[in-house]
Amino acid sequence: MRFPRVLQIFLIVAAMLLVAVPALASDGQPPGQVVFGEDFTLQSGQTLDGDLVVLGGDVRIEADSRVDGSVVAWGGDVEIAGTVERDVVAFGGDVLLRRTARVDGSVMVFGGAVEREEGAQVRGQQVVNPRPWSWRWGWMMVPGYPSFPSDGLPALMFQVSMRGLEILLRAVVMAGLAGLVVLLWPRAAARVGRNALERPLPAFGMGLLTLVVGILLIIGLVITICLSPVGIAAAIALVVATLFGWLAIGIAIGERLMPTFTARAVAPFWTAALGAGLLTLLSDLLGLIPCVGWVGGFLVTCAGLGAVALTRFGTVE
Repeated sequence: MRFPRVLQIFLIVAAMLLVAVPALASDGQPPGQVVFGEDFTLQSGQTLDGDLVVLGGDVRIEADSRVDGSVVAWGGDVEIAGTVERDVVAFGGDVLLRRTARVDGSVMVFGGAVEREEGAQVRGQQVVNPRPWSWRWGWMMVPGYPSFPSDGLPALMFQVSMRGLEILLRAVVMAGLAGLVVLLWPRAAARVGRNALERPLPAFGMGLLTLVVGILLIIGLVITICLSPVGIAAAIALVVATLFGWLAIGIAIGERLMPTFTARAVAPFWTAALGAGLLTLLSDLLGLIPCVGWVGGFLVTCAGLGAVALTRFGTVE
């Protein structure tokens, strides 16, 4: 097998693994139980084998109960009074550790807070809203890095290097995903990318409208208990559409850049990877500018989402 082919496969696999990080258990095993759109309570005396993942609901682990794995909650609060053998992770919710709680791993909260009663035991770290978390990139998590305990120049150099690594990882992820998209849905991606670049104003307007209406609709559905599964499905659809639009713009940019440097013999995978990787890299670098750095990424996000809506996921011109 030629080296370019090996590198191509590596990019695809790396992208899929890094995007899937938050949903995987610490040992890579599938979760013991997944709950969608409703609360979950592990009653006293019960034991759950494996990991617990709850989407759109609250989690309650009562005293004298046990989870032989990790507890992960998206969009809900977590109350621990029993034992969790591994980590407790909450995205967009709070964590309450009762005095009888015992967590053998770490407690990590993104977009929430931790309340810990006297007597609660946490053997690992307690991480609350670490700096690498970005709401603009909330649909694609990148593994965080530990805090550097010292001050001064070494700490500054460490933070800068880790920030650079984070940006590079995101660029690699998007490059691999763009290559995968262009291999599976080349025509749809080409239509979406072409529409976004050739009609930027209509695409941006439609994307902004879709984003605002979509978020309001999702919130309304999620807070309605019986319709919360529909709200979760709508949120997933919005995330997929936004990601597809971003990748399609990157693919279109790569197709325009490649002839400048090389002949047409270059594989579509590499043109897509180049465009999406550069687009993500430039957006992240601009994002470092205080106050206004987010504007570039927001414009691209809205234009891509609008192009997806206008072309119906690339099915029409």
